[in-house]
Amino acid sequence: MYEAILYEPMARQAVRCTACRIRCVIKPGGAGVCGVRQNKDGKLCLLVYGKASAVNIDPIEKKPLYHFLPGSRIFSIGTIGCNFACSFCQNWDISQRARTLREQLMKEKHIEDIGLEVGQYGYELPPERVVKLCLEKKVPSIAYTYNEPVIFFEYLHDISTLARQHGIRTVFMSNGYESEEALDLAGGYLDAMNIDLKSFRDAFYKKVCKARLQPVLDTIQEVHRRGIWLEVTTLVIPGQNDSEAELQDIAGFLSSVSTDIPWHISAFHPAYQMKDPPRTSRAVLEKAYDIGLAAGLKYIYLGNTEDDQRSATYCPGCGAALIRRTGYRTWMEDIFNQGQCLRCKTQIPGVWQ
Repeated sequence: MYEAILYEPMARQAVRCTACRIRCVIKPGGAGVCGVRQNKDGKLCLLVYGKASAVNIDPIEKKPLYHFLPGSRIFSIGTIGCNFACSFCQNWDISQRARTLREQLMKEKHIEDIGLEVGQYGYELPPERVVKLCLEKKVPSIAYTYNEPVIFFEYLHDISTLARQHGIRTVFMSNGYESEEALDLAGGYLDAMNIDLKSFRDAFYKKVCKARLQPVLDTIQEVHRRGIWLEVTTLVIPGQNDSEAELQDIAGFLSSVSTDIPWHISAFHPAYQMKDPPRTSRAVLEKAYDIGLAAGLKYIYLGNTEDDQRSATYCPGCGAALIRRTGYRTWMEDIFNQGQCLRCKTQIPGVWQ
């Protein structure tokens, strides 16, 4: 158990968590909706500090990030817990575990025991060990992923602060609910984010994710304003968020923020509690791709499907293919060097070295 830094004390030993945009007010003994931030006698404590539940070294394209150190490897780490409750979550076994425990203990009127319950999950992996592994394996960046990073902010904050001292970069794979306080504190080390824009309908967010749309839109705008490298992913779910009108709304919004934001359009497959919709068809994915182009987006990619043509990066100046991808294999063409198309001298936005 570790005292949090993102919270405010309130009357009668209550606290307000300021890690995410939900801003849970938590009474003594209680926990936030994520299930991993508990009020202990008027102090907010992170229950999963140093407790990793999933760790891997991945191709960075798997995150997905296509304009950030392409072809490199990234150290991926996550804990249990999440501030969303997406019914289609592919990592539900860790992301929803703490929420489920919280709801169960609240029904049993034993919420004060959540620290003991949550503490059973994950294995000890202190910040120093994470950074040492990255140095040993020559991995240039760390991704906080598998569940929403901001809920274990103090853990990632200590890892990333130490990692920065060794030139290791930091990436968030996020649902877009970071508070401005979290973004402020992360400003010294946060290099890139991929934010899920799961829908452009608030009703979808409320029903399917137990969240709201507007905070996600606000975060996308704020992250771009701060100059943090940003890519956005939309999982296209048949019958849920795949209408032409909604895809146009998503593409139009991203274009209004910046036409340089890469948009990853990802194919759905049944998972967790959403087993009825079929896999996303190739026709729908291609329609979404064309909608993105029509909205003025310059960098659009199809994911969770085999499509070498629509996973390549093209120069918006001359149309030349600059980066080609097959699955998670990536290679740069000779006419692309340090972010520039050598044919027409167009600079491609991203982090290339």
